[in-house]
Amino acid sequence: MRPRLISTRSVWPLLLIGAALRLVNLHAPLLGVHSWRQADTAAIARNAFEAGLPLWLPQVDWGGASSGFAETDPPLYSQAVAWLYGWFGVQEWLARGLSLVLSLLALWLLVRLGQRLLGADAGWWGGLLFAVLPLSVFYGRSIQPESLLLACSALALERGLAWRHGGHYRDLALASGGLTGAVLIKVLPALWLGLPLLWLAWLRHGPGLLRRLELWLVAAVVVGVTGAWYWHAHQLFLQTGLSFGFWGAGANRYSWSELIGPSYWGNLLLRTSVRGLAVLGLPLLVIGLLNKQLKAEARLLPIGLVSVLAAGALAPESSGVHEYYQLPLLLFACPLMGLGWVQLWQQAGHLSRRWLTGAMALLLGCSLVVLNLEYWAKEVPEGNPTWELAQRIRNETPQQARIISVSGGDPTLLYLAHRKGWLKGPGAITESWLKERQDEGATHIAGSWEVIQSYAPFPDNGAKARLRQLLGPQASHGPNYVVTLPLQNDAPGSQQ
Repeated sequence: MRPRLISTRSVWPLLLIGAALRLVNLHAPLLGVHSWRQADTAAIARNAFEAGLPLWLPQVDWGGASSGFAETDPPLYSQAVAWLYGWFGVQEWLARGLSLVLSLLALWLLVRLGQRLLGADAGWWGGLLFAVLPLSVFYGRSIQPESLLLACSALALERGLAWRHGGHYRDLALASGGLTGAVLIKVLPALWLGLPLLWLAWLRHGPGLLRRLELWLVAAVVVGVTGAWYWHAHQLFLQTGLSFGFWGAGANRYSWSELIGPSYWGNLLLRTSVRGLAVLGLPLLVIGLLNKQLKAEARLLPIGLVSVLAAGALAPESSGVHEYYQLPLLLFACPLMGLGWVQLWQQAGHLSRRWLTGAMALLLGCSLVVLNLEYWAKEVPEGNPTWELAQRIRNETPQQARIISVSGGDPTLLYLAHRKGWLKGPGAITESWLKERQDEGATHIAGSWEVIQSYAPFPDNGAKARLRQLLGPQASHGPNYVVTLPLQNDAPGSQQ
């Protein structure tokens, strides 16, 4: 008999390892990777707490003179954070802590799923990989709804598998709840979660699934609830003109020409291999996929992988920029990677197992290196231009000030400064536009000469020169500026 691969199959070591990694920088300010999306999520939570807003009125900081209610996905996560703020006050670590708990819930459910599909050892090792891989760790404590998305998705898959075996309506209801929550948060899970669940329904009922009233009811609930929310959200957009960019020409999500040629797919492979699989996870995934002994129900894992890639291809602009569109791959990849590891271990001799142990240690090391270089190091506030400008705004402007943030479409500065106002790129600012915003209540204009968005350097170009001339001497010194409106600038050529 071969020696056991692990001495225990307890999930607690995995939860402890996952928690330890997700506790790193728990108190970090909202800076670094995807601070843009995190700032919006955190602002909706803070505004809900401070103004007592309900779930159906998500308010952003960049609403200008409007109410600030925006067309967004339903702020389930933000409302949960607002509830925590009601008990403990506004502290970002509470939001990160909620993400951590939801991520660990997803980990626990994923281990159960992997063990049911592929065996106890494969499920355990798949859980370990989910606990330590960079994408999973970072989005398992970022202030975004991604952790809730993964928890809902893992619940849908795990309970869907239980329903496939037992046929209990309770399991079907829980799977339906997870599916509905996931689709509400992102819409695209209708494809990458719906297809694996449909496969389980096919295994249980075969062609007769089309005659199952309860399955039609599940579909009706998912479509009805999701459609009702996004109809309501669009009404908010029609009132305020504020949107996260779901539909229309300004959405910038659906340029399918990106799919032609190697650039999109090459970047996707590179980013997923490094940030998602820590490089060495890729061969483990391939080995797991090539296993010819997968049970029929375990095929939901490769179906899910293909479905995530197909869903990303439906919105290639977003998928190519925002790596969290590839995050759901881990739900399907980690169990298969665990299977690949178990298969290698069982086939290896004594000497080879030493090399395999070293390879696993190297994978964990690669994950830590990627986390430090790509994520944790970018959350340090010292020397960060956006952080320093935000502190200046807090110190030099009253709480009720309305700020024009010269940061493109990035709301990070407004959130860190705890102010509301407008977002504008430097090239689009003119004196007449400033006068219009001043008439609407703008009191200051603020920006950095070093960065435009929190992650994009501000080059020495014509837009910078024109802005310097427009703002005049008040903005001519230092790396940033906070200028009171109206402008006191009579410099020649400042009129535009």
